[in-house]
Amino acid sequence: MSEQIGGRGAQLPVQDVVREVVIPAGVAGPDQLIMDVRCYAVAQPEGIVVIDTGMPDADAGIAAAIEALGGGWSDVRDIVLTHLHMDHVGSLFAVAERAPHAAIYAGGPDSPDIRAPRHVSPIGEGAMVQDLEILATPGHTPGHISLFHEGTGTLFVGDAAASSHGHVIRGPGAFMSDAGQAEQSLERIAGLGPERILFAHGAEVESPADALSTMIGGPH
Repeated sequence: MSEQIGGRGAQLPVQDVVREVVIPAGVAGPDQLIMDVRCYAVAQPEGIVVIDTGMPDADAGIAAAIEALGGGWSDVRDIVLTHLHMDHVGSLFAVAERAPHAAIYAGGPDSPDIRAPRHVSPIGEGAMVQDLEILATPGHTPGHISLFHEGTGTLFVGDAAASSHGHVIRGPGAFMSDAGQAEQSLERIAGLGPERILFAHGAEVESPADALSTMIGGPH
């Protein structure tokens, strides 16, 4: 493992699953929008954590990510959903059925509205999923959550922010439930000083804490 600059320790073992989605003109704005959708498999002390399940039919990619971590479906202990939108829960049934012993979690306000093959446990601020701390980051949806690994400064931000061409950006307003809450959530996660931000939409950026602070201080 490569060492992280800043002394927080070795990088967290993570594999991403990336798929492209096309949003037709008129849905998120006047123009067609092409974006990637990312979900993650994370090695943890008691087994693998899957963060979001991506679009429908993403389970094959998730399987490959799990295998790249040296595991199989039986090693998946937890499935954490950052929020209820279809591009984040689209393969939940397939993933949950292939990992039958994994607990499923989502933010409290979102959890009742997520269709799943078994119970989705509501989870909130300060809870831990193995070594990952849950942060309540509402605004994109009422129950949106992010996950933070303090030991490596790694933040899984869901749709609280995105990236494009090396910059951190806000998500489309058309998909946001409360813009004021969303901005408060951004300020809150910027205060963590993350050394690595893993987005649901967009690749990692250099100096992520600075890039996030620059975006917050810039125009909306």
